Amino acid sequence: MTKPDLNLFAVFDVLFELRSVTRTADRLGLTQSAVSHALRRLRELLGDPLFVRTGGTLQPTPRARAMAPAIREGLARLGEAVLPSGFDARTSNRTFTIAASTYFCASLIPGLIAAARKHAPGVTFRAMPIRTDLLGLLEDSTVDLALGAFTRLPARIASRTLLREELVWIAAQSNPLVAAGLTHAELLALPHIGFDPVRTFAPARSAGDDSLETPYLPEQTIPAEIHGSDLTPAIVYDVFTAVAVVARSDLVALVPRQLALSEQKRAGIAILESAEPGIAIEMSMIARSQSTSDAGLEWLKTLVEQLACELRGG
Repeated sequence: MTKPDLNLFAVFDVLFELRSVTRTADRLGLTQSAVSHALRRLRELLGDPLFVRTGGTLQPTPRARAMAPAIREGLARLGEAVLPSGFDARTSNRTFTIAASTYFCASLIPGLIAAARKHAPGVTFRAMPIRTDLLGLLEDSTVDLALGAFTRLPARIASRTLLREELVWIAAQSNPLVAAGLTHAELLALPHIGFDPVRTFAPARSAGDDSLETPYLPEQTIPAEIHGSDLTPAIVYDVFTAVAVVARSDLVALVPRQLALSEQKRAGIAILESAEPGIAIEMSMIARSQSTSDAGLEWLKTLVEQLACELRGG
């Protein structure tokens, strides 16, 4: 076999994940023709079609499925091998990319940047929304770590729970419901705000795909049969919009308690306290399992955990 070009396997890895030449080209910053050319060279090199078009998507052959895990692991190890062996926060000019939910963008990212300005003035942080192709972005190091509430994480993704957050119902301070003492079920049966989080462009998941499940968001505690009914006259994509709508209407919404506490005076909202146990979700930090050899990323994880501890009041 001719000595392989490692760039071809980088294209293979992304193509295996996205199942689309167009999306692979977008991810890698290449033209579609360049991706097609790389695939053609791989086919010639390996003597296998690797991907066949089925129903508008590229489906991997058995040979491609067998190769994929080893190729991804090999690329990850190669990436770690070329990282600087040490990290000095005081002199580093590294850029870290963090995918974060709106909750963490409001509660933790500001403190993270403030701390870095004091102790790591050359470090830059790039915050981006959580996308449905987050696994691939973590594994190819486009994203360094992600902050949010996640489920069904595969073993190759490491997760650390940062805090547990209670969800509470909110209403405008002038809303008579503030003093009504209603239960969760009673509030759920009233007109309330629904949520439809932004879905950044990402590939459809195929059967058997073990990629990241749709990130768990507070709004998903509302039963599916309520969404889109007469009980959801307003559907928004984030909790801050929900707070603003609640403050100027008769609607109620389910949001994280700490966010409600921080916004209640400014926005003119009130928390509808209940004698029932609150709904709680775990807020986590996730990254590639193999990232522990990256001293810079370990520094970032430690700083995030310290800030999360402060949020918990610890």
